[in-house]
Formats: sequence, C-alpha cells, structure tokens
Amino acid sequence: MRRGAIISERRLIERRGGTDTPVRVIELRLAPRPEAVPRARRALEGLTAMMSAASLEDARLLVSELVTNSIRHGDLSSHERIEVRVDVGEGALRVEVRDPGGGFELHPRTAESREDVGWGLYLVERLADRWGVDRDGSTLVWFELPLHRDAEDAASPA
Repeated sequence: MRRGAIISERRLIERRGGTDTPVRVIELRLAPRPEAVPRARRALEGLTAMMSAASLEDARLLVSELVTNSIRHGDLSSHERIEVRVDVGEGALRVEVRDPGGGFELHPRTAESREDVGWGLYLVERLADRWGVDRDGSTLVWFELPLHRDAEDAASPA
C-alpha cells in the first residue's frame, strides 16, 4: 500500500435494521491524493452481485467525480482525510463523500456549458435519483441510485 493513499482498508459490515434485509456498508478514509480516486472506485467491486452492471458503472463514475472534487476543491492538507461511506439498502445505494473543507458554491451547469472541467455535480444531478450537499463545518455530498437499472435507463436519466 502506498503511503498516504488510504488510511483504513474498506470494511464490509452486515447489520440488520428493523427488517430481515441485511445492509452492506463500505467505509473508507482516503488521503487527498490522486490515487484515492481509483481506490474508492475499486471499493465498489464487492457490490457486483448486488447491483445491475449499469447501476454499478454509474456508482463508480459518481464516486470518482466526488472524490476528485474533494481532492481538487477541498483545500485539504496531507493529514486530512476524505471519508467515503456506501450503504446498500433495500433497492437503493447511498454514497456519501465527506471532507473537512469549507465547501463550495453550486454553479449549475447545462448541457450547453463549454467548460472542459467542472462536470462532476452535473453528472451527479443527471444520473442520481436523489442527491444533495450538507455543510456542518465539513462538506458532505451524497447521492442515491437504484440497485437495478438497465443500460438504457442509465443513458437517459429523468
């Protein structure tokens, strides 16, 4: 393992809430370095049997975008960490990416925008069923996807 790339390896936890359906949780603490992006993406490999290929690809893309945003815009020191939490519940995947940075101003994009960078939240908005940003001294961006979506649904989000 490279120094500073990841603090704690992923943990897959099964727990039971109020139902008989197990919930899987993946938790990561990543150093704000470029190699954190593929590590976060690879952490989702354990969900292959639980999700459709289209939903899993969307989740990988959006996790990559949000971790990249934390690295680029979080103004984090090498000692601070990006936290990624993935919850698989009944029919849905919820991903949260938190960093101790001060946050950002949302600048809505449209398909007609001409900038080469800054498309991460646009993709989240287009692909996720639900998403949001919470600020409480840190920045938390989260999204939810259905566990099963076919490629056609993923290509043309509502």
